[in-house]
Amino acid sequence: MNFENLFKMGMDRDLPELLTPPAGLSIGLGESGTKNHGRDLSLGLPDWNWPRDAIPCEDGTVGIIHAYHFFEHLTGADAIEMLFECQRVLVPGGVLQFCMPWAKTECALHDLTHKSWWCETSFKNLLNNYYDVVPGRTLKMRQHYLVLAGVVERNIAVIGQLVKEG
Repeated sequence: MNFENLFKMGMDRDLPELLTPPAGLSIGLGESGTKNHGRDLSLGLPDWNWPRDAIPCEDGTVGIIHAYHFFEHLTGADAIEMLFECQRVLVPGGVLQFCMPWAKTECALHDLTHKSWWCETSFKNLLNNYYDVVPGRTLKMRQHYLVLAGVVERNIAVIGQLVKEG
């Protein structure tokens, strides 16, 4: 049995398939070169630091961005700006994959370097209700997939995919 079958049995509905990213560069945010898993570009401390440094890619050249345990280390305002930066570099249909501690867990709260807290409605709220201080600027992304998952309660994570609309 796999997780999708268990979900189907328990919820009587299917989880969507994870998207395969379109052609383009693969980058990792916050990886510092230690977890690049074959990425074209791994960005992180000490050489790269958001918001000081932009993603060093041309507009519309990235197929997938991996952001695992990255966004929670940004303030809310810096995380929003990073989403606009991801939108800038992603190709239409490009995927932003993320994983961060769920706001209601010990994992989210025990690390004093965490500056923002994420829950199952954070992206939905941001993408549907965000009022930007820059006139005319909008996030053109949609939430494709989101689950809360963990092995123990203290380590539940928000995991999913955002897609740049075309």
